[in-house]
Amino acid sequence: MKKKQIKAVLFDLDGVLVDSYRAWFNIFNDTLEHFGKSRLTLDQFSKSWGNPIEKDIDTHFPGKTPQDLIKIYHKSFKKNKDNIKLLPDSSETLVSLHKQKLKIALITNSTKLIATKSLEKFNIKKYFNSILSMEDVENRKPAPDMVLKACTNLQVLPKNSILVGDTHNDMDAGKNAGCITAGFKIKGDHTLNKLTDLLDLIKWKNTKS
Repeated sequence: MKKKQIKAVLFDLDGVLVDSYRAWFNIFNDTLEHFGKSRLTLDQFSKSWGNPIEKDIDTHFPGKTPQDLIKIYHKSFKKNKDNIKLLPDSSETLVSLHKQKLKIALITNSTKLIATKSLEKFNIKKYFNSILSMEDVENRKPAPDMVLKACTNLQVLPKNSILVGDTHNDMDAGKNAGCITAGFKIKGDHTLNKLTDLLDLIKWKNTKS
């Protein structure tokens, strides 16, 4: 019997499984206001979307530490969590992967608390074998650290894993780690127009000669 090429899937959270763009827009602006800075427009905020916290500090919060920002993030998240919505096909895709006994990890530049609460809100945390957030690595995406740690936790090789993300930071992290990359509506090794396209991709990868 042919060995499966794909043994694990690593998901980004925001923009892939959940729509948290409006929530994070509000959280980020609450943090700016807390430190006496001007709010961003949606267009301005889009340029920071998906960046590691260190880059946000360099650009918008010089002199602050990650913990300074995280404290305000968590406070603002409490009033913005209702703005987070489950994206179409997320549950269906996770259920199918789970039934196929593929290992599943979350890799997010968000905080552990926000990531966990977001998964719990939609009752999908149970599908993940490993959850990695900004606190778990020294270098966040686009560095490969989080991807490599997830593969170690899942006991799979990067080459046998697909990373699904919606930003260039995700694609770069996967590429740098040696994963197969699947861009959700962006260019990667493969492009997914809808999340369930991932199921067809895995089937093709695991049955081709």
